[in-house]
Amino acid sequence: MKKLNKVVILLCLALAVLNCSSDDDNNSIENNAKTNKITVGDSDFEMNTAIVEPTLNNSVFLSLTNSKQAQIEASYNGTTLNNVDYFTARIGHSDLTSNVTYDLSDISSIEFIVNGDVIDAEYENGFSQFYKSGSNSDLEVTSGSITVTNYSVDNLTLTFNFVRNDGTEISGNYNGAFMSLDDEE
Repeated sequence: MKKLNKVVILLCLALAVLNCSSDDDNNSIENNAKTNKITVGDSDFEMNTAIVEPTLNNSVFLSLTNSKQAQIEASYNGTTLNNVDYFTARIGHSDLTSNVTYDLSDISSIEFIVNGDVIDAEYENGFSQFYKSGSNSDLEVTSGSITVTNYSVDNLTLTFNFVRNDGTEISGNYNGAFMSLDDEE
């Protein structure tokens, strides 16, 4: 009987340890799923690369895409990319700054198009999810902002929230390395 009690106790401990481990793994997966994505209503779009391009007209062109950096670089040399999700925002400042929130009034243009193609280094086709102004007023954002929490040589961390005219909530975040493009390159 003592052996049976020991086996039961060991079995219970093993189940407890396995159950705790499983919950921890699920939390890690859930936390990872919250990073580097754009959510439009109930739809999530993974973002793999950020590009920051200060321009000569005192604004910054910010973009996020589901393509990897190597794919983007290959597209500059003529490689066609398919199924590209592409977020862009033109922010009316000479460069991004850490710990700053850019309101919709600071953003002259914003757009998110999914399932498009990059042909000859130009984005084509795709389906608009939202924009600042366009042909479908339901897709126009009416409020929101982009907050940059870190902008350093090797990291860009940002979040954003917008609301479309049809009431759909939009959120996004990115934390990672980025490509920096200059007009002079």
